[in-house]
Amino acid sequence: MLKFSFLKSRFIPIVLCGVAVLFNSTLNAQTYPTKPTRVIVNSAAGGLTDVLARLIGHKMGQSFVVDNKPGGGGLIGAELVSKAEADGYTIGIVASAITAAPAMINGSTFDASKDISHVVLLISTPLVMVTSINSPYQSVSQFVNEAKAKPGTFSIASGGNGTMRHLLAEQLQVHAGIKLVHVPYKGGGPALNDVLAGHVPVFFDTLNTSTKLIQDGKLRALAIASPKRNPTIPNVQGISWFAIIAPPNMPKDILNKLNEEANKALAAPDIKDRIVGLGGNVEGGPTTVLTDLIKSEIPRWTKLVKDRGITM
Repeated sequence: MLKFSFLKSRFIPIVLCGVAVLFNSTLNAQTYPTKPTRVIVNSAAGGLTDVLARLIGHKMGQSFVVDNKPGGGGLIGAELVSKAEADGYTIGIVASAITAAPAMINGSTFDASKDISHVVLLISTPLVMVTSINSPYQSVSQFVNEAKAKPGTFSIASGGNGTMRHLLAEQLQVHAGIKLVHVPYKGGGPALNDVLAGHVPVFFDTLNTSTKLIQDGKLRALAIASPKRNPTIPNVQGISWFAIIAPPNMPKDILNKLNEEANKALAAPDIKDRIVGLGGNVEGGPTTVLTDLIKSEIPRWTKLVKDRGITM
C-alpha cells in the first residue's frame, strides 16, 4: 500500500505538468497578440521588402512596427531575428539572398534552414535582363557574342554583392562562357539609373521596377530569368522571393497563427492586385512551402558562390 501511494504521488505532478503545458499553449493561441510586433526588414526603407512589410502587416490583424536593418546581403536583419525571443513579438520579412549570403561572408555560421522559424512564403518575382533602349543590343545572344569576342571589357550592374541580381550575373557568365566586369551598386535604384543612362550595358532587375520603363520605351527587355530554364538564356534560372521568418523554436500555435493571418492577407483582393502590380506572384501556403524552398536554394547558391569566389 505504501509503495502504491509513493507511485501515485510521483504520477500526479507529471500529469498536472502536461495539462499546464497544454493549457498555456491554448492560452497563447487565444490571446496572441496583446502588443505591437516588431518587424525586422532586412533591406532599406522604400525597397520591395519594406513595401511588403507595410502592405501585408496592415492586413494581418495586429500592430506592426517596421524596423529596417539592411546590410550583409540581408544577413544582418535575418541574424537579428534568429537571436530574438521566440514569443511572436519579433518577426522578420526577408528576401531570398539570405540563402546565399552566409557562403560569401568569412566566418558566418548562419543557416537559414535551421536558425530561423519559417512562417510563410509571401511572393516571388522573376528578374528580367534589361538594357537601355538606346543601347545596340537587341538580344541576349548579340550581347553574349560581343562579350565573347572581347572578354573582360563589358560590364554588368547589380544592386550589390550577394544580391540575387549579382548571382544571376554570375550564372550568366558561367553558362554563356563569358567574362564580364561586375559593377555593384548600393541598391537596385542607382544601378538601374546607370543602365538607363547607358553607363552600364545590362542589368538583371525585378519586374516591378522595370515593367513601366519597358512599356514607356526607356528600357529594352532581353530575357526573363525564371524558376525554369529559359531557352533564351539556358541554365540562368532564378527568382527573387520574399518571406516572413521568426526566431527559432517559435511555439507552434503562434507560428501557425502568423501563417494563417499572412495567408488571409495574401488572399485579400486589394493585396493580390497590388502584388501583381508590383510584378510579383502571390505565393502563400503552409510553413513547409518556405522550408522546402530554403532547403533547395542553399546548396544551389552556395556552390555558385564557392565556384565563383564571391565574397562580401
